[in-house]
Amino acid sequence: MFSKEKILHFFLYFCVKIVYNRSIKWKRKRSPKMFLENLTKLEKNLWKSHVEFVGVDHDMAEMYAEDRNDVIEVKYRYKRGHMGSLRTFIDRMDTHPREGVVMAFAADLGEDWVLKNLGYEVR
Repeated sequence: MFSKEKILHFFLYFCVKIVYNRSIKWKRKRSPKMFLENLTKLEKNLWKSHVEFVGVDHDMAEMYAEDRNDVIEVKYRYKRGHMGSLRTFIDRMDTHPREGVVMAFAADLGEDWVLKNLGYEVR
């Protein structure tokens, strides 16, 4: 009734479809964690604050620029998987940007992740 070629073709098509669907589901589950939406918003807000003070108050502009650079470094260490150095770096940050980073991670990855990997309890 069916030739061996058609059965083989159907079988291969079916196998490829299963593998493709599993890879898409895996990427969907993983993508929100990799984007870090709230951490990116924090970075943009610090940039806007920096721009507001450029030419008006040099010290404030520099402070916001340094805070933004710290957030960029946090994102870089997270994306590279350097959790030990990430935790140490966050611990050594200034208070205000550190609180923003911890809250952004809590919103993006959850409070349990923050407690486990950064050692901060978010209420």
